[in-house]
Amino acid sequence: MSQDDSVLPVGTRIDQYEIIGLLGRGGFGITYLVRDDALQKEFALKEFFPEDLVRRDGASIRFANKTNSENDYRWGLRKFFEEARLLAQFNHPNIVSVRRVFEANGTAYMLLDFIKGSTLEKWLQGLDSPPTQEELDLIAGPLLNALELVHANRSWHLDVSPENIMIRASDGQPILLDFGASRFEIKQHSQLVSALVFKSGYSAPEQYTSNADRYGPWTDIYATGATFYRAICGHRPTEATSRQMSDDLKSTSEAATGRYRPQFLKAIDASLKLQPQSRPQTIAEWRQMLLGGTGAATVNPTRILRDANSDKTRVIDVRELAGVGAATPASGWPLSKKAGVAAGGLVGLLILLAGVDAAAPNAAANPYTYVKAAGRNLPIIGSAAREHCSSIFNSNGCWGAVVEKQGSIFARVEESRKEEAESNARLLCERQSGASGCRMIATISKNECWVLAEVPNKPTNWRAAVGPSFKDASTSATTDCERNFGYCRVAVTACADGSNKK
Repeated sequence: MSQDDSVLPVGTRIDQYEIIGLLGRGGFGITYLVRDDALQKEFALKEFFPEDLVRRDGASIRFANKTNSENDYRWGLRKFFEEARLLAQFNHPNIVSVRRVFEANGTAYMLLDFIKGSTLEKWLQGLDSPPTQEELDLIAGPLLNALELVHANRSWHLDVSPENIMIRASDGQPILLDFGASRFEIKQHSQLVSALVFKSGYSAPEQYTSNADRYGPWTDIYATGATFYRAICGHRPTEATSRQMSDDLKSTSEAATGRYRPQFLKAIDASLKLQPQSRPQTIAEWRQMLLGGTGAATVNPTRILRDANSDKTRVIDVRELAGVGAATPASGWPLSKKAGVAAGGLVGLLILLAGVDAAAPNAAANPYTYVKAAGRNLPIIGSAAREHCSSIFNSNGCWGAVVEKQGSIFARVEESRKEEAESNARLLCERQSGASGCRMIATISKNECWVLAEVPNKPTNWRAAVGPSFKDASTSATTDCERNFGYCRVAVTACADGSNKK
């Protein structure tokens, strides 16, 4: 049987999805590009297909003529389901999202978001010189956050490499793909499986043994360090098993001295130690070595937290979250210092309108001021516009402005002059988060609205637009958001006259 005989042809329908292309294949599965006609959206569909255990039989499968092939296949199928359910729990902007897992054609399928962009490996190959320190910092910060969430759930990726990190085209974010834990378990369980589960240069020494108890955060740290080694040196490190015989790997501190932070290079060298106990033992420990003292390692002090004992939303300092469940890796991540989506995005949106910077539940304390947590229902703001905005004798004296800093949004509306709106919006930003870094992103005049649309439960994915009405701005923002990310909904709106204009 040729390799292509195992791949389902374009046009094949699996449940509600039509295959429109092949994304990749390996010894354990095949990944297709599919389209959901109902949603008018493309996804990646991963088929469980261990080629040593099954053969293609039309659209379905049959077991290979080998002893225990059926038992081994069904054992592996359970592991495939377990991994899919685990990945579906990881709600993190830098881990590819699992949308569903289901059975069809005698096997199982995992539906994932289709990430438009290129792998880190292809991105590196396209550069005419090694990536800069800043570029690597912007990749490292989100990537470590994603791995920390995985480790917090007592699971390991086990296949970190430049081929399994996508650089998303829309915002440059690194997205972690293709977990390898189930493949390692299947390989260890079945003597029939010959497919390689090791990735030369990236797999840690302990992965070549049959004792999974030796795996831990240090195993993924080795692979991630090897990934940065390849980025800096232009080639992957020597395979771990060869290094155990004779370790002549040239350190990054020697190979790239003067081009990167010395501590950054030392952290990479520490991650590539052959003995697991000699490497950093946690992502938190390694992050401090790799990024300590840089903006990529600094968290935004402002978070949004819903008070469990009342309807109020509080603006708090992140240090107050010590010991609170919302601060644990499983519940979300603090923002980095880089503004916008590229290095952390909108984990919480802080909106303060028309002059009073105190928090108010549903704008009840002050009709022109509110604080909004991403994903909450929209508050009604400024239902009674001030006189200069509602007066029929003043057609131009109503302005608003929107300012952004480090993932927080500040808006000022119902001002009589454009300059006042911009000045006061900037002042709100500076008063709340410091004098530097406040960035004007929109100015709106009478009858105009600014609308932000985001992916539900994933507020790092968003787009905003200004329009002559709430409807126009909402349509533009939602269309732009869905063009880039899939299903989106309106999350924040600010109209110049203080109303939502629905």
